[in-house]
Amino acid sequence: MSENTNDPGHVPPPAPSGFEAATPPPPAAAPSPGPSYSSPPPAAAGAGKVTNTMAMITLIAGIGGLTFLPFIGSIVAVITGPMADKQIRQTGEDGAQLAKIGKILGWVGLGLWVLAILGIILLTVVLAGAGAMNS
Repeated sequence: MSENTNDPGHVPPPAPSGFEAATPPPPAAAPSPGPSYSSPPPAAAGAGKVTNTMAMITLIAGIGGLTFLPFIGSIVAVITGPMADKQIRQTGEDGAQLAKIGKILGWVGLGLWVLAILGIILLTVVLAGAGAMNS
C-alpha cells in the first residue's frame, strides 16, 4: 500500500542535520592480483650498493695531490686506483667513477710535477749558459 503524505496525522521525518552517525559505505572489492603495468616504486635513499673504500681513498688522494698533499697524494692516487678497480670488479661495489677520476687527478698531478722539474732544469741551464757568456 502507498503512504498518503497528505494525511493530517502523518508527520514527515526531520531533515538530516549532518550530525547523525553516517553509515560507512560497503567495502570495495580487493583488486585482483593480476599483472601491473606501473613502474616499481623508487628505491629508498641509501638502499643502493656500497661504495668501495679504496675508490674513495683514490679520489681523496687525487684531489690532495693537486692541493694540500702535492706529489705524495698524486702517487697514492696512481697506486690505489688500480687496486680499487680490481676490488670493484671482484665485489661489484659502486665507485668505479670515483676511482677513475682519482687516477686521472693523480696522473695530472704527477704530470704537473714533471713539467715543473723540467722547467726548473731548463731555467737552470739557460741561466748557467747566460752566465757563462757574460764572463
